Amino acid sequence: MDYLKNIRNLTGSALDDLARALYERDLKTFEETVVGLVKFGDMRDYETAAAMLATAPMLARSANSDYTDARFGTLVFDQYFNMFLRACADCEYGENEYMAVLLSAQYGKAGGALNCWDKSVDRYLTALARADFDRAAGYVEKFDRKFGKYSVLIAVDRDRALDRLLHMALYGKKLDKAAVRDVLMDYGEVSGALISRYGKAQAHERVAIVRLLLMFKNDMRVRAFLDGTVAFDKSKSVRDAAFGARRNTVDRADASVRLERMMEEGVGLTVAQWAELLSDEAYAAVADRIFFCLPSDGEHVRVIVYNDGAFLDSADKPVTVSVEQKIYVLHPLDVTQDDTGILSLEISQPFLQISRPIYHACADDGFYSARLAGTMIARDVFMKNLKSCGFAFCDKRADDEPNVAVCRSGKYAVGVECDLPDSSYTVSCGRIAFYNAADLVNVKRKRYISTANALDMRAVPRRAYSELIYRAYKLFGNA
Repeated sequence: MDYLKNIRNLTGSALDDLARALYERDLKTFEETVVGLVKFGDMRDYETAAAMLATAPMLARSANSDYTDARFGTLVFDQYFNMFLRACADCEYGENEYMAVLLSAQYGKAGGALNCWDKSVDRYLTALARADFDRAAGYVEKFDRKFGKYSVLIAVDRDRALDRLLHMALYGKKLDKAAVRDVLMDYGEVSGALISRYGKAQAHERVAIVRLLLMFKNDMRVRAFLDGTVAFDKSKSVRDAAFGARRNTVDRADASVRLERMMEEGVGLTVAQWAELLSDEAYAAVADRIFFCLPSDGEHVRVIVYNDGAFLDSADKPVTVSVEQKIYVLHPLDVTQDDTGILSLEISQPFLQISRPIYHACADDGFYSARLAGTMIARDVFMKNLKSCGFAFCDKRADDEPNVAVCRSGKYAVGVECDLPDSSYTVSCGRIAFYNAADLVNVKRKRYISTANALDMRAVPRRAYSELIYRAYKLFGNA
């Protein structure tokens, strides 16, 4: 009887019952079915094959019967793993074929039979790498889509493994270079090898080197190299790779969002630039309902408005400025004593401007703030706020790192530690920290904050401080 087709459609107790019965009645057919499953090359079939093996009864082993047991605990999963290897050998299914299954174990369903092989795979791969490093590395590069098991190769021969990773990151083709970079991020010593290669490399290679160095930009030596050497590279492509302007996502935002961000970040435009921008009716409609300002003397500003295609002062007279003079969207912090009356006006605005909450540094602020520590919010509300307020969770380099939601505002970013256990319907706030936005590390669609240094909040400009804290309050529904 051909069990393969039927068994692919079974799960749970139905799969367990059939697999156990087949194992007890016909071991050869059992093994052929297991191997037949993995030949499909599908993760679901790998999981099913491992689940079949897990139904086989195993003899209990006495505690600490050998060194490995004593060091790593009971090796019951090693026994199922070894059963799989024996089945492959009996069915003449070679290592170059079943390695795809072994290297998939790390990505298996948590707690599932396949994922439980992971430590056994580590032992197997370690032994193979010690005997034939290139063969082991070749398997990882061919079958491990995220290069996760390169950690095993690095443990066996660190220099050799990192050298292969660097070569793939710089010159590899038809592979996921972002995944390679993701592995390399944990090994900052490669920055020295990259810097050494830079001087003799062609321009296209220097671009690749710079992109890798940006992962380590918070290292003082790398920062000095970027600012002192790369910044003066004769190739514009190389300079742009390191310092090129980011895509101006603000330009694609709607009018009210763009003008609000200009207020948040203190961005000004010349009269000619405003004339071009406000020729768009959508922008003009927003501008007609907000306040602008002109720097006057020292820290003082003149409050002005926009109406009927012109900027007007408090006496409704056209404002005359020089060609170079910039006009800014007024922030409540810019309002001087002479103009405080506008802050009490009850007018409808396209975004919070004159009624915008203002936050000032607290006496106990340092590199972290606890002003929202312990604040709790419903999980579903939090997730909505996360998106609407422009936050995103940073990726982690280690399991013990806190969950940090980060949001950028101009040159600065705020990171909010969030406690959101799987078993809870609520999210609570931890510490708040500020960072230089340029210190956040981006690898493809992942963002990391673990290597960035928190800033002393007392040294952050007051506008940036107020806006970043405001973002944190909005995230937890308190603004």
